[in-house]
Amino acid sequence: MNIDEQQIARLVAQPSEGLNVEVKTWIDPRLPDGVAKLVKAMFALRNRNGGFLLIGFDDTTLRPDPYALDVDPDALYHLDAIQRIVSRYASQAFEVAVSTVPREGQRHLVIAVEEGVRVPVVVKSDLRVDGGKFLLRERDIYFRTLGANGTPSTANILPGDLPDLLDICFDNREADIGRFLRRQLGAADIGQLAGILQGLSAPPAPGLRQRAIDALDEGESAFTSAIGRRPLPADKTDVLELLTMRVAMVLEPEHAEALPTREFLNRLDASNPQYTGWPMWFDSSASAEQADRPVVRKGAWEALIVALDGGWSEHLDFMRFDPTGSFFLRRLMQDDLSGKVTPGTALDAMLMTYRVTEAIAVGISMTRATGWSAEDRAGFAFRWTALEGRRVQSWANPLRSIGFGSGASATASVDAFVEVPLDTPHLALAPYVAKALAPLFAVFGGFEVKDQVIEEAVRQLVERKLPG
Repeated sequence: MNIDEQQIARLVAQPSEGLNVEVKTWIDPRLPDGVAKLVKAMFALRNRNGGFLLIGFDDTTLRPDPYALDVDPDALYHLDAIQRIVSRYASQAFEVAVSTVPREGQRHLVIAVEEGVRVPVVVKSDLRVDGGKFLLRERDIYFRTLGANGTPSTANILPGDLPDLLDICFDNREADIGRFLRRQLGAADIGQLAGILQGLSAPPAPGLRQRAIDALDEGESAFTSAIGRRPLPADKTDVLELLTMRVAMVLEPEHAEALPTREFLNRLDASNPQYTGWPMWFDSSASAEQADRPVVRKGAWEALIVALDGGWSEHLDFMRFDPTGSFFLRRLMQDDLSGKVTPGTALDAMLMTYRVTEAIAVGISMTRATGWSAEDRAGFAFRWTALEGRRVQSWANPLRSIGFGSGASATASVDAFVEVPLDTPHLALAPYVAKALAPLFAVFGGFEVKDQVIEEAVRQLVERKLPG
């Protein structure tokens, strides 16, 4: 199992807990109590469809804890030792990866738990200490759950969490079936099959496309106001002319009476699966920079994140979360920030595929955690600017060819829209991602990406197996 090094570096630099991320102080895996804590955390993450266990932090303050154990952490938390614990207590074996990351003069541990659970992981044997006290019981099922105020925690599963667990397992099985059908039938036959089944599907929500386009415009207006309140340094204003992606997600039905409470924001943050090192739609409440943290304006949470000082990763993000059912994200893309390619000249199609996939996948996760049901629908509108004169170029992985046909864009801006049912498994998002990307790629001399490439990109992102 591969770990995205940029992602775990960001997790250690800015730890936060969510349904797919748990934070623990130092644990001694040589002791029964330490084994029990690791089993509960790893099994809960696996049943929540994978994630990360960060060790070496106070789980209240999220500040680093001093390492006081008598063995080097690389030896104490060796992959073989952690995998043995999994194998000994897990009813269904699963893979983990272990990495240590430095921060403030010491190393911190990150255990990555693979996604793709199809059968819940159950504790298969008891763990008891002197006196007969049970630390683990056979048949226990651990799960990452949200408390009454949206705070994530690990617990033995409760009846109210069973639907979420079963949905995760069924979604992974459904995605497998979808991949099988696409491989066996091909794109043309899938289209015919969709036509046959069309009568069984709900009609498009009226006005969803226009609402999404309006949300793009409203979000851009809110960004302009935010920049007015917090002007960029004079030598950084040119970033406003660089490659930028805007995403609006609107939901049907709307929740007209919903308010921007702290619980709403907590649930957004906790439900983010954190697929990448700088995830889409993230809550910046834990940012060290006060000005980056979200505030409530006009009935919605807003946050402007400015990190353009040449640090480990540069960013300019603006987010707006309206609990009635309208979300906006504006992100400066890394094609013009990486230093690996001349700004204004390139668009990496594979990276853009990852970003669009993540925008849709995380958006779906957020909505399911904040009151929308599997029967509801989301409309995603995308807008890309500063495209003119660019060419498709695989600068992040120069040896990778992902499509055919290419030329310089003569178009400065492109919009796209796709409607996604909220019951769509993340691993089954490829057709929606392809539809969203097609108008963007077409302006580059008719560039097209192979269907199997988009399928692979979706799988790599959702399974947290992005190439290094």
